Amino acid sequence: MAKRVNSAVTFTKQSKSRNKNSRSLLVYLSDFSTVLVALVLFVFFGLTSTYFFSTANLVNILKQMSVVGVLGVGMTMVILIGGIDLSVGSVVLLSGAITGTLVYNYSFSPWLATTIGLFAGIIVGLINGLFVEKFGISPVIVTLGTMIAVRGLGQAILWINNSWVWVTNPFFITIAEGRILGFPIFAGIMIGLYILAFILLKQTPFGRYIYAIGGNQWAAHLSGVPVQRVKILAYVLCGLAASIAGIMTASRIGVVGPSVGNGMEFDAITAVVLGGTSLSGGIGGVERTFLGTAILVMVLNYMTIRGIPGIWQAAVTGFLILIAVLIDRLIRRRAEV
Repeated sequence: MAKRVNSAVTFTKQSKSRNKNSRSLLVYLSDFSTVLVALVLFVFFGLTSTYFFSTANLVNILKQMSVVGVLGVGMTMVILIGGIDLSVGSVVLLSGAITGTLVYNYSFSPWLATTIGLFAGIIVGLINGLFVEKFGISPVIVTLGTMIAVRGLGQAILWINNSWVWVTNPFFITIAEGRILGFPIFAGIMIGLYILAFILLKQTPFGRYIYAIGGNQWAAHLSGVPVQRVKILAYVLCGLAASIAGIMTASRIGVVGPSVGNGMEFDAITAVVLGGTSLSGGIGGVERTFLGTAILVMVLNYMTIRGIPGIWQAAVTGFLILIAVLIDRLIRRRAEV
């Protein structure tokens, strides 16, 4: 009898050990699969296209990554707390329209106009955070409302200039085309923001609060975490990132029109999800979003090289979101078994 009991205990321990090892392997695969996918796609696209590995195209990929990547920094923080921000594309338009109009129509200095443009994004983020946290409204509803309202406001500002404003001041041209030691300033801005965001999330109490709230908001509250303030600040930082992306976009294309920023919120969400950040919050980080941005931009860039129409590129973006969410859900569910 004692032998049978001991055998059962041994079998149970071995079973638990196997399950633990299985969970560890799945979590490991979830954490590092994005790196593998990015490398495989980079090599495959380079081997199947003579232009993909060209210096001009790689620089172009970096520039394309920059705007989406900056949006992804802010979106990552909001998604980590279990929220969402659909207004970032409209903030891109608003900040670009304000900055361009102040310089072009009212002869503001580029630095002052840029500061005001950045402040506009902060205000939108603050409004989003207050409505979500103080009034308890769903972040989807709140940011959908601000998405529509802010785009309308941006287009109203553009109406002063017959719906278009030129952004051709040398200051903005330098941002878009300039290089430091051969490295594009555009990409430098993005990488600098990623480094700052990584330090903020991994090395500060604010970052620990973000993950705690995303993991279990009620437990975080009971532990003394200032949940409301942290979540509002996350939305403010997301708005700031969107306004930076707006000024970068205006600098790159040299003009701000009514359609600027359209759909960018979905590009940012796609980059975050492709990177492996969980939409339920608490799992992920900006380092993953960087890889997700690289995957998204490389796929779209390769499709452009192959002459695939933009309509199909939009469809692919949607399918990438669905696939990334499905894979993440399956891996996480299996890891919890």
